[in-house]
Amino acid sequence: MQMLRNRVLTAVALVLLMSPVARAETFDPTTVTAAALLQRADLARGSLEAGSYTRVRQVHVGGVDRTSTTWSEGDNWLWREQGGGFTVADGSYKGQSWSQDENGIVVLHSDFRSKVDPNVLAWEHPDDPTYRVQVLGVTQAAPQEYVVEANPPGGSDEYRYYDAKTHLLARVVAFEKDRYRHVTDYLDYRLIFGEETAFTLHSYDGRPQNDRLTRTVSFEKTSASVSLTIPPSRALFALSGNGPIELPVRFTPQGIVIRANVNGRGLDFLLDSGASGLIIDPGVAHQLGLTPFGRESTTIGGGDVDIGLVRIAQMTLGPLQLRDVVYSTSPYDQQFDGARVVGLMGYDLLASAITEIDFKKQTVKVYPQSAFDPAKLGLHPVPIQLDDGVPRAAGSIEGVAGSFLVDTGAFGILAYKNYVDKLPFAPISSSQFSIGTVGGSMNAQVRDVTNLAFGDIMFRTANVVVPSASTFDITDYDAIIGRNALLDYLLYFDYADRMLYVKPNV
Repeated sequence: MQMLRNRVLTAVALVLLMSPVARAETFDPTTVTAAALLQRADLARGSLEAGSYTRVRQVHVGGVDRTSTTWSEGDNWLWREQGGGFTVADGSYKGQSWSQDENGIVVLHSDFRSKVDPNVLAWEHPDDPTYRVQVLGVTQAAPQEYVVEANPPGGSDEYRYYDAKTHLLARVVAFEKDRYRHVTDYLDYRLIFGEETAFTLHSYDGRPQNDRLTRTVSFEKTSASVSLTIPPSRALFALSGNGPIELPVRFTPQGIVIRANVNGRGLDFLLDSGASGLIIDPGVAHQLGLTPFGRESTTIGGGDVDIGLVRIAQMTLGPLQLRDVVYSTSPYDQQFDGARVVGLMGYDLLASAITEIDFKKQTVKVYPQSAFDPAKLGLHPVPIQLDDGVPRAAGSIEGVAGSFLVDTGAFGILAYKNYVDKLPFAPISSSQFSIGTVGGSMNAQVRDVTNLAFGDIMFRTANVVVPSASTFDITDYDAIIGRNALLDYLLYFDYADRMLYVKPNV
């Protein structure tokens, strides 16, 4: 949520416009600048001595316990969290960052967020007035703390509290676009191997299931006991031979429905490139005898949803055999042209092979990597970034460059207000309506645009939906390219090479 930050002279305006933190606290003035204070904080924290380290933490969140371990040596590091038989990992090796989800699927990061996120840029450039970083003052209550606010255009209102004596970070408060107040407390600092380290972290946002307590139980200087190289990515299924395999799908006005079989029961899912993993409705998971591990709440689109983890021992997609498949549980139960759709299949499925989607023939096929020749097929390459498990690609509207999410689960073209406001000509339609999302619904309007360019095709005119308020209206994506535009393409998703291949299909 964008918070108001300007200070005004009159008492009435001061009450109306002051930021939430400022309204609740009174500060003593200080002459220290944000840049100087952040520099003091860096000096106070210090840095680890050269060497190899192993750090073990115990994590309690969502009513369950997990263990996280970090191995590091210089700039190379590996973090792994385990609990309930599920494992996730992150790391960086020779400058390439990566992540691995519960299914063992690895994505290589482009780290685009550090280049576009207004809050990241604000803390990196506190002396640039563009990002609106300021020291509000010193708290009056003990222990006294400096309070620094960053409220960059297009970002979120964020506050950092630094101990006035030690200059160590004590707390971060962020008012995110999900409209919750996210707080992280940094506690129990200890000087170890040259660095002041908080041994306890407490994060909370007002939703009890998201209360996270992280405690360091050991921090040792040891030789690396595991490889820090990027692990191979697992595929959910194996392909034999060179020919493609056609999947059991049905193209409906609401999306591409893919048929799966679990324990002799047929289930329909939405094939959704805009989904960062696999989702199944918790009611259906219960009917299959699956008990979710953990319970955390997240905000998607129009509202909050609770998420847990389940593992399906065996399932089939036509001739494909899938084993030990991890799904997130989230409410999703909809009727699509007579089919009861009970979840989503996204990144983990698409990343397991080359996936061809032909809207003209209404078929979906998967190819082994070795049998795919884009040049022979006359395809146009579109580089994609997959940091979030969804394809982010370059495009433009009315000559204004943007980053578009390629989303087979979206009904049409959606553009966010921050991006639309940059367009030279995009008149608003009189029509206003509500659109459905995984988390609920949200109000939207329609705008007429010209010259929408994506993947070697130029749409001279197009209608785009502009949400009036959306919790996923973030700076990472300017627009979503959905099915009513993708109908004109033959698509090949090549996640291993971070490439989307397209060809006009008209």
